[in-house]
Order: sequence, then C-alpha cells, then structure tokens
Amino acid sequence: MDICKHSSEIKPEQSYSVSDAARFLGIHRCTIYDYITHTERPLPFFRMQDNQRIQFRGDDLIAYKTAGLPKKGRKRR
Repeated sequence: MDICKHSSEIKPEQSYSVSDAARFLGIHRCTIYDYITHTERPLPFFRMQDNQRIQFRGDDLIAYKTAGLPKKGRKRR
C-alpha cells in the first residue's frame, strides 16, 4: 500500500491528518504548525468534536499548495 498522497490522490471533500498534509505539501510534519500560525497566510484547519487532533480539508490543502507555500528558511530576529 502506497501512503504517498499526490494532488490527484487528495480528495477535496475528505479530511487529512497533519502527517498526510505534510506529505502532500512536501514539508516536515513540524513545519505544518508554523504554517497554521503564519501571520500573512495561515493554513486553514479544524478540530473534530470527538478528539482534539488537527485535521485539514482536502480542498484547503490543494488551494494552499497551488497558491504557493510561504518562504522557507529560518526566522531572523
């Protein structure tokens, strides 16, 4: 079973975990949390009522990737 999710495999109506979203965007799992709190363009997410895990809608992930990811690199003081 191939767990790699490509844009053709991401379904807009489905929800995805942090790991799935990171794999789709091509970034590390910890970077997702930086994108959620990004000041200019935060990555939209939601939490399910039964658990507190962060989930992402497929259409939000596709739109975020096509719009371009935030700049990479360290934050300078």
